[in-house]
Amino acid sequence: MAWTKYQLFLAGLMLVTGSINTLSAKWADNFMAEGCGGSKEHSFQHPFLQAVGMFLGEFSCLAAFYLLRCRAAGQSDSSVDPQQPFNPLLFLPPALCDMTGTSLMYVALNMTSASSFQMLRGAVIIFTGLFSVAFLGRRLVLSQWLGILATIAGLVVVGLADLLSKHDSQHKLSEVITGAARGRDTGLPYPALSSLGAQHRLIQALPCAIYQALGDLLIIMAQIIVAIQMVLEEKFVYKHNVHPLRAVGTEGLFGFVILSLLLVPMYYIPAGSFSGNPRGTLEDALDAFCQVGQQPLIAVALLGNISSIAFFNFAGISVTKELSATTRMVLDSLRTVVIWALSLALGWEAFHALQILGFLILLIGTALYNGLHRPLLGRLSRGRPLAEESEQERLLGGTRTPINDAS
Repeated sequence: MAWTKYQLFLAGLMLVTGSINTLSAKWADNFMAEGCGGSKEHSFQHPFLQAVGMFLGEFSCLAAFYLLRCRAAGQSDSSVDPQQPFNPLLFLPPALCDMTGTSLMYVALNMTSASSFQMLRGAVIIFTGLFSVAFLGRRLVLSQWLGILATIAGLVVVGLADLLSKHDSQHKLSEVITGAARGRDTGLPYPALSSLGAQHRLIQALPCAIYQALGDLLIIMAQIIVAIQMVLEEKFVYKHNVHPLRAVGTEGLFGFVILSLLLVPMYYIPAGSFSGNPRGTLEDALDAFCQVGQQPLIAVALLGNISSIAFFNFAGISVTKELSATTRMVLDSLRTVVIWALSLALGWEAFHALQILGFLILLIGTALYNGLHRPLLGRLSRGRPLAEESEQERLLGGTRTPINDAS
């Protein structure tokens, strides 16, 4: 059956906002600007502040939920079902996992390319599969185990592509400084893998390829935390019939409040060479605001990141409802292609053939894990598609994603 205009709009909205979500965060990272007190120009490396912005975007989903409920109150609209009473503190443990995983991923995005960042997030199916067996008592079928093995192979290939990338290995410290200076006005031509402060000491100590590989490792570590979040949501949250927008907004509220408060101690905690701000602390929110004042385009990038998260969550939930969970997964894979293509076009990274192989292997792994091969086998064996019940049976054993899959 052909898609309606509304369904096409939702699919396009999910693809565009999902791509903007990652690209705008990377764009902000690429800027150079002076900080507070006349400090020298340095890269905008404030991952924890960016994570606060992400939770603000998720928090806005609560407003969308209440608008939908008000609209449904005066008409027979099934998009907002009657809500069961629930304890909002149920969302606190998943929100803490989301806060930790998202912060790690924003740190990693400063260290690696946007395309590798997006591809390596596919590692989540490895840990969700293992955790669902260990803690939820699920039994994975053969195709899901094969999908996990294929995903592991894909991750190895993508990581190898980063290690062997000539683009990274040929960038000496002086080239990083020169290239970053060329890009400080627009943030576009050059990926800021280092700042002009403490990060230079790290670049001197580590080859850029190793530095990027550390970023890749952080992304994979973050997926372990995301998998824990998914198990917690599956075990304690989904049984309460909470509307997805309300769930996203509630977790966003917890994450926004807690991480905003944590910015205060982070301002004083030393981080050594891994700090991206002149003070050498874990996070310097004041420095970030000073840089935004010096370079207003950083604010544009941050606002793009915040708004895209809200629309991406709404579009993703609507695509699952109007089309299918499989369609949502396919669109998410297309998002990786868009991010990769635009990163190459903008000069943020160089082409490496191994990334194509890694992406294809990851795609096969995801398809096997989520059962996308079943309709094809059904058509080949019986000449007709399998029943749509497979769309409904997959929780952690299939296409279940975290409630707020936008980090």
